[in-house]
Amino acid sequence: MGMFNDFLENVKAVAIEFGEKANDIYDVTKLKAVKTRISNDINKNYKSLGNKYYILNKGGKLDGADFSKEIATLDELHDQYDTIVKQINELKNLKRCPVCSKPQNGDKPFCADCGAKL
Repeated sequence: MGMFNDFLENVKAVAIEFGEKANDIYDVTKLKAVKTRISNDINKNYKSLGNKYYILNKGGKLDGADFSKEIATLDELHDQYDTIVKQINELKNLKRCPVCSKPQNGDKPFCADCGAKL
């Protein structure tokens, strides 16, 4: 009977680990959807900024034009995007190398690409 109980405990542990991994995958998928939406918003804002610049430049009214609102919006979207990427990497247990910025497995002490200490 002891072997059967050990077997059940192992099955239970595997099921719990599988459930945790499934939750991580679900969270990563949700974050990737948010990342895509933010990326689309960034592209729309760049297009809007470029369109405004073009119209003002074409009309000879570029002097004194204020793009600060558009730039602030883009800065905020880029910050949101970076936050989402960081959350995804944390869920995937990835770190970015401080030297080459390439993603690295979280359990490695050194960068596999450049050798820098993580």
